[in-house]
Amino acid sequence: MTSDTDILRTIPDGKPVRVFLPLFNGLKHFRSQCVYKETSPPEFELTFKPGTLPEGEIDLKKTCIISIDMGGATTSLEAVILQVTGPQTLKMAIQKSISHEQMREFFRVDATTNVISKSFHPEVFNTDSKQWSLKGQTVDISGSGILAVFSKEPPGDAHVRLEIVIPLAEPEIVEVLAHRVRTQKMSNGLYEVAYHFDDITTEDRDKIIGCCLIIQRKLLQLKVQVKNQ
Repeated sequence: MTSDTDILRTIPDGKPVRVFLPLFNGLKHFRSQCVYKETSPPEFELTFKPGTLPEGEIDLKKTCIISIDMGGATTSLEAVILQVTGPQTLKMAIQKSISHEQMREFFRVDATTNVISKSFHPEVFNTDSKQWSLKGQTVDISGSGILAVFSKEPPGDAHVRLEIVIPLAEPEIVEVLAHRVRTQKMSNGLYEVAYHFDDITTEDRDKIIGCCLIIQRKLLQLKVQVKNQ
């Protein structure tokens, strides 16, 4: 079995990676591109462009997520921040690697926010289909899809456009192309629909993942508070 340390050795020195760093205020994560520097596994370094790393705002007691594109396959790591070793440089240590399936679960959180499901340009396909729009509420959200509730069953189009309000301190709307995975009519007459994202920009996916990290952190904090009471 490949160990987490062995995974580090597969990452080329100087490889650009994406990182989500926890901040003290708890309202958001710092999302940035940086460069992986090989040192002595399980330790490594991340270096940032001058002036981009908010050194005084990073919560060194919390873990962060690092995403590495390995030529088609994405490797994700959870790591601890050991120290700030210099200007725009963090000394890190891997805590564990995260598989694709674990990533989907890790970033899926319960979240209620507005979503609009719309027809996907039916005029492009020269059909008689009518354009439609249906407002709903998300039940949970992840970087790969959502579970949402609607008052009516959405039409069975092969693809739909979703406009999702990301519940950040300053809400943002992202638009994705998705397909319906399943639909279930509930006892209260509402329809629960699962959508999988088919086309989403890297920036918008990062926004969703960052939001999920914030929500997950708040849920963990609440769990600790309840446990300590």
